[in-house]
Amino acid sequence: MCGADVSTQPDNSRLPEQIFTPSGWAPPAGSAASKPVLPSLPDGSPLVEMEVPYLNHAFDASDAKGSTLQLLPLLFPDRKPADVGLRVQALAQGTTNGLFKVTSGPVDAATQDAVLVKVYGDGTDITIDRDKELRVHKLLADHQLSSSPLVRFANGHAYQFISGAVCAEDDMSQTEIFRGVARELARWHATLPSVDLRDPRKVLDFEPGLWSTAKKWLNAISKHPGRSEAEIDSLQEKFQYLTDKLLLTGNMPEPLVLGHGDLLSGNIIVQESADNIGATDVASVRFIDYEHATYCPRAFELANHFAEWTGFECDYNLIPKTSIRRAFIREYLQTHADISQEHDVTQLPSKTDLPTVSDAEVERLMLPQTPHDIASLTRVRGRGLCALIQAETSTGTIDFDYAGYAAKRFAEYEAWRRVHDGSMEEMTLREQKWALP
Repeated sequence: MCGADVSTQPDNSRLPEQIFTPSGWAPPAGSAASKPVLPSLPDGSPLVEMEVPYLNHAFDASDAKGSTLQLLPLLFPDRKPADVGLRVQALAQGTTNGLFKVTSGPVDAATQDAVLVKVYGDGTDITIDRDKELRVHKLLADHQLSSSPLVRFANGHAYQFISGAVCAEDDMSQTEIFRGVARELARWHATLPSVDLRDPRKVLDFEPGLWSTAKKWLNAISKHPGRSEAEIDSLQEKFQYLTDKLLLTGNMPEPLVLGHGDLLSGNIIVQESADNIGATDVASVRFIDYEHATYCPRAFELANHFAEWTGFECDYNLIPKTSIRRAFIREYLQTHADISQEHDVTQLPSKTDLPTVSDAEVERLMLPQTPHDIASLTRVRGRGLCALIQAETSTGTIDFDYAGYAAKRFAEYEAWRRVHDGSMEEMTLREQKWALP
């Protein structure tokens, strides 16, 4: 949830004289935009160094067209200014960021170019590593898993627009949609570099990682003057309980994957038109918004996505039942196996040796305690912490009840914990729906 760009994507002057890098160096007036190298990464991180054009310009949402004009030569470098025909459209805001679709050229869709300008929300620098976000974005683009980032500016960045329509919460359960999501998720996990860390202590500190991010959020909330010592102690105890129960119980069973980390409906783009949905067995989908992408167990990524079916209102009637989760996981595993075989240059697949996924493999990811428990880390602890931070830092430019959302997620944690330790007298609606066959 935190940092999600829940936008509705429609179906359908000059640079300043100086361009500054983050370190303050400025090339001569009239030269090309600088391409600063992002800060070095922790040892062992597979995210490569990258360069991205940087413009020392703060985007003013109240003057979106004027701000876009400052970015224009980097957004549409192949178009002459006289031919641009610039149009700027504010999209529905996300829970933390502002979004603007910028198009150029004639209104005829066949000749339009489009980019998306993302303006970072208040206080998001506390919860989101923007350098990491852009590294991931570039890595995804290099593997044809996203469009390309175009420019970074003081309070945001821009990238090529991904055409399609945002998936609605109610559509997540449609067979053709969830099969498409399962396939795209498998494409991510089978294509992007994984990290093989068997020592849980190393997993706890690995960056960018699920656990290290949660620790950073806990540290940030602990430093806020409005939090009592008792509340901070309670948060730290909950985090320690999770690490003891879910992480520090033995060696990691498999490598960590680079997961999306925030796969809610608003971050899923369905590329078929509404008229074609249902006409095919599997929808073509793409993912957007990579600010929470991180290394995690794939069981977490799957369960975290299932938890997102409930939407921002946390409607637990929408949680996928067991048979739906099993179908999703089978689709995911089959696609993962197919792609992995394609990447294996030592094998020459034929029609007779195509990989098949066994029931045992499906059940291994279907173990009730594995996905359900591990999802509690970020859906309850991580997202709860993130929402608490945003409740403190938001200035109200985006209308979202962060405190209320945090309360719901912490309530989920308490219910999960009572189930885990056997003290739950009556199953909550969330637990009941998860257990349905």
